[in-house]
Amino acid sequence: MKKLNYIKYIALALLLVNTLVACDADKLLQESPDDLTTDDFYRNQEDAEGAVAAAYSQLECATEYWSFAEVKFVVDNYRSDLTQYGKDAANYPNWTDIANFTNEFGNTQVTTYWDRHYKGVNFANQVITFVGAMEDEKIDPKVREELVAEARFLRGFYHFKLLMNFEEIILRDKVATSVEDAAQGLSPRTEAWEHIIADFKAAAEKLPVSRNAENIGRVTKGAAVAMAAKCLLFRSGEEPNNKADYLNEAKALFNSVVEGGEYSYQLVDDFPSMFDGTNENSSESLFELQLSPVTAGGAYYKFPSHRWLRVGDLGGWDEIRAADNLFGIMTKEGMTATDGGYDHRVLGSLIFDHPYYNDENNPPFFEYTWNTLCGWYQAGEWTNEQVPGVDYSDVAFRKYLPANGEFWENQSSVNIPLLRYADVLLMYAEVLNELNEPETALTYINEVRAVHGKMPALTGLNQEAVREQIEFERIMEFTMEGARFFDLRRWGKLEEAMAAAGRQYFKLDQHAFFPIPQKEVISNNALN
Repeated sequence: MKKLNYIKYIALALLLVNTLVACDADKLLQESPDDLTTDDFYRNQEDAEGAVAAAYSQLECATEYWSFAEVKFVVDNYRSDLTQYGKDAANYPNWTDIANFTNEFGNTQVTTYWDRHYKGVNFANQVITFVGAMEDEKIDPKVREELVAEARFLRGFYHFKLLMNFEEIILRDKVATSVEDAAQGLSPRTEAWEHIIADFKAAAEKLPVSRNAENIGRVTKGAAVAMAAKCLLFRSGEEPNNKADYLNEAKALFNSVVEGGEYSYQLVDDFPSMFDGTNENSSESLFELQLSPVTAGGAYYKFPSHRWLRVGDLGGWDEIRAADNLFGIMTKEGMTATDGGYDHRVLGSLIFDHPYYNDENNPPFFEYTWNTLCGWYQAGEWTNEQVPGVDYSDVAFRKYLPANGEFWENQSSVNIPLLRYADVLLMYAEVLNELNEPETALTYINEVRAVHGKMPALTGLNQEAVREQIEFERIMEFTMEGARFFDLRRWGKLEEAMAAAGRQYFKLDQHAFFPIPQKEVISNNALN
């Protein structure tokens, strides 16, 4: 959908679907002629579209003004060895406990993450059940199939995000109509993988290959196929006895996206444009969170995340910073890009004292450079020059900072990429390498390096060297995109990385996953 249409649907759908949930629970006790029931709600295609929009509404916890940044970025990035929490974050122990691995099972950020994702699962299940049961006279059968396929993708995606963060999850595959239905136990991890992969595969069978301008942002077949392959890659690292089978299946799926000729995905030449609002829903995007500068129905689709992400020296709230060693890691290949500079992903991901950010003829911060902006706010007052004795060597994150006037505003509507073609290529390379095809894997690694980094091709690497290169390329590509902790875990490198980062409280058996939230344990009689 266009952003305006999407917002219209979500604002209306959230009101109606939440009402429907409440009324269905009441209906178990009595049926009032004034109640909104499933028979009343799903009257036509527009109602069905609205229900699907509600299923999108919980993505990345983008449901409330503060929780988007304070839940998404804390949960996704604070555990990485390549980030550290900022100066202001020390005021929020629920955040820093996650970074320090001292969090308990009552942590509010983790609980909110759990709740939002299961709310998304619930909305998706309503579509699968109720839209799937709509008669042909109410909705075109092909449209009905596609809407149910969208919901199956979204249910798979919410469950996938939960399985990344919790060792075992509750697989909710139907609408709960009673307290007894809601009381459901944890499923074995292998069963969860089967269910999630099945949802993505089923979605791929019915979803369109592409979307027209009216429907940009809605999931497609390529996203479903790629997510199924991603799940198989992650699963291959958890079940060594079936590793080869999962890798071969993932190889076939990735190959269909990359070489099958059915899709038109391409890497974007201007790397930072995918994260600053100037190139949203690009040729590289398989799936991304749709935000908007427009508000509707009392709902907000822009958030203060850019202020949250910026260091204090750049007028931000200073909640997250690059780890002290990240700049050194990302520049380890030196100034070897084709233009004689650093890998272009360095400047696309980080902000630091560099000629690029101090070009007075093309100031990057809306008439300001790093030197003229950094350090203006000192001792409660704005100054027009740096203060002697103050350290201005901080390395900040650039991703998700707007390239327009929103940079200075309190809210930003920059879309958040959730699955990029670069990820598909690097995961495909990883699968090929693990199947002992390092030379072929290098083809796809070099494609990413050339387009995004303007870096020279690599040749002659053996399997182990390609493994190391894939880890490096994933750092270059996905810094601040929430991938690092999960990559380390599936590679068996968490303990080593956390020790090197000084995370002294990290224990693999306790902190590889979050504990089930206390709220769920208390309210769900099926959990021990």
